Amino acid sequence: MFAKILPILLLGFVLSACDLTQEIEVELPEYEPEVMVESYLEPGLPFSVVLTQTVGYFDDLKLIYVKEATVSISYGNQTDTLTAIELPLSTPGLELLLDTALLNTIRQFLGETIYLYGSITPVPTLYETPFTLNITTQEGKTLSSTTIIPKPITFEEPVVRFNERDKALLLTQFMDDAGQANFYRRVLDKREQEVTEQPDGSLDSAWVTNNYQDFLVDDELGNGQLQVFGTAFDWVEGDTLIQTIYSVTADYYKFVTSRDAAIAASLSPFGQPAKLRGNIVGGQGIFTGQSQATQEVVVRR
Repeated sequence: MFAKILPILLLGFVLSACDLTQEIEVELPEYEPEVMVESYLEPGLPFSVVLTQTVGYFDDLKLIYVKEATVSISYGNQTDTLTAIELPLSTPGLELLLDTALLNTIRQFLGETIYLYGSITPVPTLYETPFTLNITTQEGKTLSSTTIIPKPITFEEPVVRFNERDKALLLTQFMDDAGQANFYRRVLDKREQEVTEQPDGSLDSAWVTNNYQDFLVDDELGNGQLQVFGTAFDWVEGDTLIQTIYSVTADYYKFVTSRDAAIAASLSPFGQPAKLRGNIVGGQGIFTGQSQATQEVVVRR
């Protein structure tokens, strides 16, 4: 490969030395949109699938929903056909469908509502059981995918340590299953009461949650060992911390890392096109299961 590239580089250097310039017009083939799928299965939550169209790298960034499709999810001997629904973007639970660290950046392209295919049927608690997604669009395109829901982790006792300045750190611990490759999403939030003054001078209080950590990790360097996630000395006695560990699939891990890279590239004038690494046959995107374990920690000595 280097033998072929090097002469081209040398030729470019020689031509530049001769101050020769020439404009070259390259005709690009017309971009053929694909169907983009996002579906996250979590036990106890309704089935939901979002279908959109991809846009070309040089096209305006916009969201085009795929409507009037037939969408079903099968598991065991049961098949659920999903119904098209339009919901306000503020609907609780939709953050699972828009699961990206760049959500605030792309929110301007989403509008006030989201169009999805859903069901009142909750996702059953069937860990390691195959779930199969089948989609047929109005134009006759077919898409499919299969995933599982990984088993949730079990927390060890959290560790809180104070320094000499009365600031505390938190250590989150759980044992990794040595029998397989595992992937986790770590989320840490701080819950606190926020007090605001109303126009009439009265005080109004509400509980708010602020995110502190949100990242993906695999167990490649600690397979079968105690997993430990920590924080800096950022907490004081009485702080309430909510920590969540999502057990996710390898497909999810690959998709999210490649998707965020693609979004960043699309929003940058200097970005290079990035390829999504999904698991949808006949299209792009992700169909995946996840489970979560949540633990509330009140910082105490």
